[in-house]
Amino acid sequence: METPDTFERERAELADRLRRLRAAAGMSGTAVAERLGWSQSKISKVETGRVTASRDDVRLLLDLYRAPKTQRRELEARAEQLNDRYRSLRMLRKRGLHRVQEDIRRDENSTAVVRTFQPSMVPGLLQTAEYARCVFSQPLSKAGVDVGAAVAARLRRQSILFDPQRDFSFVVTEAALRWRIGDSVTMAAQMDRLANLSTLANVRIGVIPWRARVPEVPKSGFTVRDEREVSVESFTTHRTLTDPRDIAFHLRLFDLFADCAVYDDEARGFLSDLAREHA
Repeated sequence: METPDTFERERAELADRLRRLRAAAGMSGTAVAERLGWSQSKISKVETGRVTASRDDVRLLLDLYRAPKTQRRELEARAEQLNDRYRSLRMLRKRGLHRVQEDIRRDENSTAVVRTFQPSMVPGLLQTAEYARCVFSQPLSKAGVDVGAAVAARLRRQSILFDPQRDFSFVVTEAALRWRIGDSVTMAAQMDRLANLSTLANVRIGVIPWRARVPEVPKSGFTVRDEREVSVESFTTHRTLTDPRDIAFHLRLFDLFADCAVYDDEARGFLSDLAREHA
């Protein structure tokens, strides 16, 4: 039976193999980062097992290290298997959603610009404690989840919003704000929270009204961190995309949705009206 410990051990083994191959190639982490156009932190995360290296990333590393063909096949296959398992939300829940929130927080701490589009609920960085509790307590999501720990970890992430050296852009649909995730008090308080956060100089919150004509069907939410990765979540999987083509596509998609939204005083007026409706 798959367990979080099994997954973590196998990821650490892959990280160790990659680290030893780099050393055998006589290259420093800094040199590898420069050759591949990666950040030093990415190399560090891959080699310490803090992130699951994608098959494409492993292939690039093995090319650079001139690894033997037998090792290439094995390590690329391992990376693919680990990514398939890591992306399963069942596996994420087994690891503990509070640990997942901590992983996200560490990633956000190395990010300068965050862009999030969310068509179905309030983004995690903007959620009140009670709204987050309702999200983590939904019938198909709460099995095996330490809700209190997950909520606390999500709230710890939010301190980054008050760092003026970082920029945040959020675009949410009216539907995301109308879905009754919690009771009237919870929903009204969440609208007030959004209005208050929208006054921060480094936080931009846009709302796409139902009346707006959208250029694309909003099939899922996503987050772009800097211009290096995109996170996309469905009911059963969580994927991190690093292909430059995927990143460019989602940046363009974000801009298209952002152009449909209202902001600042108009958005705050919209949120105030919704708060009254929810109450």
